[in-house]
Amino acid sequence: MDPSVAAAAAAPSQQRRRRRLPHSAAVILIFTICFEILSLLKLDSLTQTNLEQKHNSEIIDLPRVEEWSKKKLPSVQKRIQNSTQQLTSGVGLVTTDGQWDISPDHNHHDIKILGFADTNYAPIAKVWYNRLTKLGYKEHYIGAYDKELYDDLISQNYRVLPCFIDNPDYERRSECGYVQSSCAYDVMQMWASRVKFVRDMVKNGTHVLLTDVDAVFSRHVDPVGFVEEGYDVYHAYEMRYPKKVYHDHGFVINGGQHFFRSSEATLRFLDMAANRCVEKCDDQVMYNHLFWSLDIEWDGGDPPSHTGAMRVANHELDNGLLVKSATGRSRVTNHTIKIWDRDFAWRLSGGIPEQCPSKNNW
Repeated sequence: MDPSVAAAAAAPSQQRRRRRLPHSAAVILIFTICFEILSLLKLDSLTQTNLEQKHNSEIIDLPRVEEWSKKKLPSVQKRIQNSTQQLTSGVGLVTTDGQWDISPDHNHHDIKILGFADTNYAPIAKVWYNRLTKLGYKEHYIGAYDKELYDDLISQNYRVLPCFIDNPDYERRSECGYVQSSCAYDVMQMWASRVKFVRDMVKNGTHVLLTDVDAVFSRHVDPVGFVEEGYDVYHAYEMRYPKKVYHDHGFVINGGQHFFRSSEATLRFLDMAANRCVEKCDDQVMYNHLFWSLDIEWDGGDPPSHTGAMRVANHELDNGLLVKSATGRSRVTNHTIKIWDRDFAWRLSGGIPEQCPSKNNW
């Protein structure tokens, strides 16, 4: 993600801070920023459908995923071959993620795009919401951590959901380094709160795209495609935080950009996440430690960080970061996993403004 984009959105990120790295921790999807200046633009109730009744028929199996991909891949390859664009991405890969055509009869899914904020982060949350509206999204909601923000958004006709935090510890607000019990306490409360909120929505039958509100979207990608593609949980690559996890495994996932398909297997994963967060947590640290406890069987056999993996090159800060998507299944929860291409969910340092993502960037 490019921290200069978050700064252009009017404020430094307080929802995701990282040790010594000059960036917010959202996935910044920035192709449009290379060509235009981001402009400021201007409830329904949760579906309470029983998960087992609604989704037993949708439990994922890899043959279904593979069959779906086979049908979509030829059109994706044709688009790439016919494109006149030059590859300018610093990651050396034009993504094919999110390249699908969704038929109208698939639009019956209950999907919500969620970004969370408190009153202090309201201006950035409104930029995020208005940007999605401009791109044609209709499923996006702001999760409000306090009633002041909730009432403000309702009065301005934003779609908003209450995610109030009891007894928020505002006295300990801080942009710290590595999370400690004595700093950033209220921010960690927010992260723990959204983990549980998303878990409950998935339990009630809603597919959820979770994104930090300082993420900038480039284009409309119909989220129904993630449901139809068929993996249970989608993640985006991070940079190198948490450092120990990166050192031990060769890559880390971002805490602020996921798609959760409502299924029993996804719920098992999110229950584990919620149990690790309790009242406060750094969700990026939590998700990464949880991720590496899942005993993942990677498709193709090799883990994503194998010796021959494609990596960022010729850039001092980002050399060695993985760029290509990976898929697999957890032997613990049986949920299927996809990590998006880095060109699709762009997350790099701010040092490559001259090398923007491809036109297929999300």
